[in-house]
Amino acid sequence: MLLLGDGAAGMSLMDLDTLVRHDLPVVIVVGNNSAWGLEKGPMQLLYGYDILADLAPGTRYDKVASALGGASELVDRPGDIGPALDRALASGTPYLLNVLTDPAAAYPRSTTGL
Repeated sequence: MLLLGDGAAGMSLMDLDTLVRHDLPVVIVVGNNSAWGLEKGPMQLLYGYDILADLAPGTRYDKVASALGGASELVDRPGDIGPALDRALASGTPYLLNVLTDPAAAYPRSTTGL
C-alpha cells in the first residue's frame, strides 16, 4: 500500500503506468485536500498567506488511474474509506483510492513543530 498526498500524486502518479504494465497489486491511497498540506500551515504562520500552497479543488486522480488501465474510485465520505480499502485490497490489481479530505485539517509537524 502506498499513501501519498495530492501534491506528491501530481509528481509521481504516472508511475501507476508501470504498476499496470507489470500487473503489480499495489493499492495507492491519495489524500486529496487540494493543497500542499505540509506547506500551507507554515506559510500562513510565517507569511500570513497560503495561496501558493493551493492546488486545483477536487482533482480526479481516480480518473487518471483509470485512464492508465488501473482500477480506481473516488471516496468522498469518511464512512466509505473502510469498504473502499477492502475492495482495493481484494482486487489483486493496481488500485487507486482518491480520498477527498478537509483542506482546513492541520497536518502534524513532528520535525519542525510548526
